[in-house]
Amino acid sequence: MKNICLLLFTLIVFSACSSTKIYPRISCHICLAQEDGILLLPLNWQEGFSQLTPGDHRYLEEMIVRIFQEEGFTKVDIYDNMEYELLNAGIKDINDPDQLAQLHLELGISYLIGISLGELAWTGNWEKIYPSDFNSPSYWDTDTQVKSNLRIAMKETATGNIISENSIETILGGFPIPIGDGETIDLNSASLFKAVRISTRKGIKNMMKDCRC
Repeated sequence: MKNICLLLFTLIVFSACSSTKIYPRISCHICLAQEDGILLLPLNWQEGFSQLTPGDHRYLEEMIVRIFQEEGFTKVDIYDNMEYELLNAGIKDINDPDQLAQLHLELGISYLIGISLGELAWTGNWEKIYPSDFNSPSYWDTDTQVKSNLRIAMKETATGNIISENSIETILGGFPIPIGDGETIDLNSASLFKAVRISTRKGIKNMMKDCRC
């Protein structure tokens, strides 16, 4: 009986109404190859990501690299991991067109991926399990939602052109629990980080699919 109760509680905690919508801004018009060099720009360059911790940033960056590697890409890396190589090639400002072109000529990096985080918030009535923890899950309340809006763009280093850009919206709702007399309360185990993680994973996979020929 104890195991059954534990299973039911686990199903409730990890079950929630969730949806992710992807809105194309620029449809990909290149054929991404597994041997292409791809560099992920640091998430902490974008102000929106200040709502998450450095540990969250690192997790997301490494997750993106893994997603590419699982699809057979062999030259995908994180900007911070290549700082020495970039400086050694004289690349200090990727906003400079000449230095951007050097990424391709000197280091074989054909594309940059940049991610910006817009809206990220709880809505509705909610309570946090750990009130002092900004990222604590919410629980036992009504009409709770966690919402994130991401923008994922890929730039071609040889031309400086944006070749793919999408907005990704994820909403995580609560799981309704009946309490009698036709009333319910919501259990929402979502967190800000979880919403961003889902948006990032689905956005990257969609971009890869859109850019494959």
